[in-house]
Amino acid sequence: MPASTQVAAGAPAGDGGAAALQQLAGRYATGYRSVSVMAYDILKDAILSGALLPGQKLRQETLAELIGVSRLPVRSALIQLEADGLVEFHDRRGAVVKSLSVAQAEEVYNIRVLLEVEALRLTMAELTDARVARLRQLGKVADTKQEGAEFVDARTEFYGELYDADKRPVLWEMIEQLRLKVGRYVLGWRLVGDAEHSHTHGQLIEAVASGDVDRATGVLRDHLIGVRDAVLELLEAEAAVEVVPPRPSM
Repeated sequence: MPASTQVAAGAPAGDGGAAALQQLAGRYATGYRSVSVMAYDILKDAILSGALLPGQKLRQETLAELIGVSRLPVRSALIQLEADGLVEFHDRRGAVVKSLSVAQAEEVYNIRVLLEVEALRLTMAELTDARVARLRQLGKVADTKQEGAEFVDARTEFYGELYDADKRPVLWEMIEQLRLKVGRYVLGWRLVGDAEHSHTHGQLIEAVASGDVDRATGVLRDHLIGVRDAVLELLEAEAAVEVVPPRPSM
């Protein structure tokens, strides 16, 4: 993640996290009818971008002050983020940004492969030229986004079209919940990964456009497995970093 957006995991929002939240609040300050929706979008963006890290404690009073709203919409946003799998509540610690272990991330991706390959099979049985054209357009947009919630949103729109989210809302909701769980880690991998990890949506779109179901699902499966392995590598590297607490003064 960019150093400027990181704050220490488990600590209250520090200067970096506070500045990032205030910047997001300014960006989202207009165009909302609901303060709760605005608070939700700001906090979701902060989590996905790394301004709030896994394990970060989320104090409602502090967040409300930084965003410029009351505690109620922040509380509502945190509850929704818990449903999304991005936040969890503890009896004593309150709300924290949810962490994902290496084993959990691997399980998420293994389930994603099963669901998304099946979703693509169903879509290709009803594939139209109009959908292919729309996928080409969305794929170009997704490839231009490099960081933050815009990157995640662009990918969401692309895959929502690819899997026909409107026709299969239950299947899409399951896929999207799993995608959200690893969204911030995919972003972290994308930001720190080298050139060999680069990916565009063109290869997948061309495989889909060919009408060859086995080819298309093979490209999708290989892509998901490749991202899974890169994300697991990132998580394993993070887990290997030992944090040594300062010694108390004598």
